[in-house]
Amino acid sequence: MSDQRVINDIRSFNRFYTAQLGLLQQHIFDSEYSLTEVRVLYEINFNRQTTATGIRDILQIDAGYLSRILRKLEKGGLILKHPLPEDGRSSYLTLSERGRRLMTKMGTLSDDQLRVMMAHLSPAAQERVAGAMNDLRRLLSAPDGAASMDQLTIRTELLPGDLGDIISLHGKLYMQEYKYDTRFERYVMETIQDFMVHYHPARDRVWLATMSGRLAGVVAIQHRPAKQAQLRWFLISPDYRGIGLGKALMQQAMDFCREQKFKKVYLLTTDQQDTAAALYKRWGFIKKSSTPATLWGHDLLEERYEREM
Repeated sequence: MSDQRVINDIRSFNRFYTAQLGLLQQHIFDSEYSLTEVRVLYEINFNRQTTATGIRDILQIDAGYLSRILRKLEKGGLILKHPLPEDGRSSYLTLSERGRRLMTKMGTLSDDQLRVMMAHLSPAAQERVAGAMNDLRRLLSAPDGAASMDQLTIRTELLPGDLGDIISLHGKLYMQEYKYDTRFERYVMETIQDFMVHYHPARDRVWLATMSGRLAGVVAIQHRPAKQAQLRWFLISPDYRGIGLGKALMQQAMDFCREQKFKKVYLLTTDQQDTAAALYKRWGFIKKSSTPATLWGHDLLEERYEREM
């Protein structure tokens, strides 16, 4: 996509969304306050105790314009100024009781507006809208668009669609990063089937890290005979690497293995997964075998790692 095409698409979305929310109206929700004035009130309410400088830094608005807004809000009895203990010439801002009532009303009206806007969408489509907006905020706010651990949810409950997401993530990423063909995706499907056929709710577990309903990372432990277990499907989506997610998933998987009193945990990988192999070694896994094989369109070494528990 060309640079101009990207710009045109963004501007087209901006025109759509500002009209959708009525942001071009002089006053928001038929009140006497503009969108900017309500945003100033929101920042004061959200930050509890903030200064004019803090608001200006967040909203990136002209100091003189902000000063006029604050005078209007103070005159209207919506905000209160309190001298800073360390500098009596400066003040921090809080909402008055009237200001808090107004923000409660505005919040309710805004919630209702969004519910009406999305009423025709299915719950899954609503999740996609929220996910897309989270992605937009993340990509434009972080220097490299990186997510953070506090934005992720790690759960162990398998929901409809999860197994398909695991297969899809493996198929797409291993094609992109290692050029594995669709036979690899079929292999993952076979391992999923094996897991579900022999699934034991107490001794088998899957950890799924998600953000806005999308799979960010996964790992699983499958019980095996003789008090052994197999670590499976350990994979982190590229957008979520380098933030500690791999460590968090491995920690939970190893804690589970200790709780279940497995004697040994093993995994199967290839010599091409250098980064994953380095992590396995840090967690005490030792390479036990390396066998030449032709798999998924590649000549490679199939490797087995083990860890004594």
